[in-house]
Amino acid sequence: MITVKYIRNFFYSPSFWIILSFIFITIILYYGSFPAHAADTNGASTGGLPWDTPITTIRKDLSGPVAFAFALVGIFATGATLIWGGEISEFTRRMMYLVLVICILVFSNTLLTGSLFTGAMVPASGLTMNTAKANALVHHVPTEMVCK
Repeated sequence: MITVKYIRNFFYSPSFWIILSFIFITIILYYGSFPAHAADTNGASTGGLPWDTPITTIRKDLSGPVAFAFALVGIFATGATLIWGGEISEFTRRMMYLVLVICILVFSNTLLTGSLFTGAMVPASGLTMNTAKANALVHHVPTEMVCK
């Protein structure tokens, strides 16, 4: 039989509050993600704030081919200085580490945005399949390659 003491103990138990907070956080995260999916993707890059244009210019300057070349030379130069520099002071060594980190950041930004992660362009008419080529490919499969 359910008594008042049982209900009071149920509401005072830590497991009840942990489960309730988990459910509450799950609901907040679930319904809070809908505005993010509906947001305009160009809205963040087309703001009217006064610092948007200079920051965009700096971003474009740090991801061009000249920045890529400078970063590559900087990585080699700082690496050579740290390896074969001999007795350099602690301040110089820390500055070399700083230059190395900046060069790696610029290099990786250019490398990742320029060559690895580029998307495909889908034509407005959609993708179509050339059935003649597909049939020719299917009929030219060797018989030992076919699963039996």
